[in-house]
Amino acid sequence: MHRLRKTARFTVRSTLALAFAACATNPVTGKREISLVSQDQEIQMGQQGAQQVAQEIGLINDQALQQYVQQVGAGIAAKSERPNLPWTFRVVDDPTPNAFALPGGFIFVTRGLLDLMGNEAELASVLGHEIGHVTARHSVQQMSQQQLAQLALGVGAVISPTVAQFGDIAAQGLGLLFLKYGRDDERQADDLGFRYALTQGYDVREMDDVFRSLQRVGESSKQSPLPTWLATHPGEAERIQTIDAKLAQVPAAQLENAKVGAQEFMQRVNGLVYGVNPRQGFFQGNTFYHPDLRFQITLPSGWQGQNLSQAVVAVSPEKDAIIQLTLAKGNSPEAAAQTFLSQQGIQAGQPSR
Repeated sequence: MHRLRKTARFTVRSTLALAFAACATNPVTGKREISLVSQDQEIQMGQQGAQQVAQEIGLINDQALQQYVQQVGAGIAAKSERPNLPWTFRVVDDPTPNAFALPGGFIFVTRGLLDLMGNEAELASVLGHEIGHVTARHSVQQMSQQQLAQLALGVGAVISPTVAQFGDIAAQGLGLLFLKYGRDDERQADDLGFRYALTQGYDVREMDDVFRSLQRVGESSKQSPLPTWLATHPGEAERIQTIDAKLAQVPAAQLENAKVGAQEFMQRVNGLVYGVNPRQGFFQGNTFYHPDLRFQITLPSGWQGQNLSQAVVAVSPEKDAIIQLTLAKGNSPEAAAQTFLSQQGIQAGQPSR
């Protein structure tokens, strides 16, 4: 018993020592904070995540539009607190209004959100908000907190067999909790986005128009495989009120010649598909149709389907079965089935045609 207590004390001291040694200065606030993720690790995670986004969700096949969004975003990021990150800005081929940032400076905006915008100033405010999440190291803070929580669970596992039994489950729950931005993070990102856009000469009076548009179409975001923009953000009324208060402090002369960029923006998004692109397949009731590949499949009653970039996925009502329809690997149905069934963890049932 004495030896167990010594081990627990040693683990607690080790955790505290690790937390103390891993303190870093936040680039935005200048305050010292715990950071268990280095900048190189942050960039590496962002690169891997960006590859997954491109593969699983897909990017808009419009090089001129991609270059335009990259140019706008890179111009803002260059004047931020972390100008030397490998800033990358891409348009995702998803019809729902959304934008999100990965660690290390990898930022995505959906075509659904571009469809709601009318000028470059609105785009700059959204990109500035996502840049703010990266410069303030919000995701790094959340990951560091998760790691510390897991270390604390390790300490509890030494002391209590009950905690040890549920340690893995608790760690997963903490991961889901901590990796979501909190309302304070979102408010800070709004503040930073406002400041970044204003510093770059954009008309920040356009910023609240984005929030009004998002408020109108918030329900449609629930159909996207991406986490929704409105899930953790403060209420739109609060955000609009906050922006109006900030605008009241900006000298009128500073906004006289501020950039709106409506014409250039509309030229860039001209021809962009609005809403669901039927050429990529679509659901009508329980039936999925793909015009280009010339097939259809009807799901069982109650199954929930989702059309992704590389696959059509459906889940049973009880969540105990899943169908994934994607392009097969192999020169015949038999070869494709054999390739699929050879994967680790998959067991074949009774085959039928």
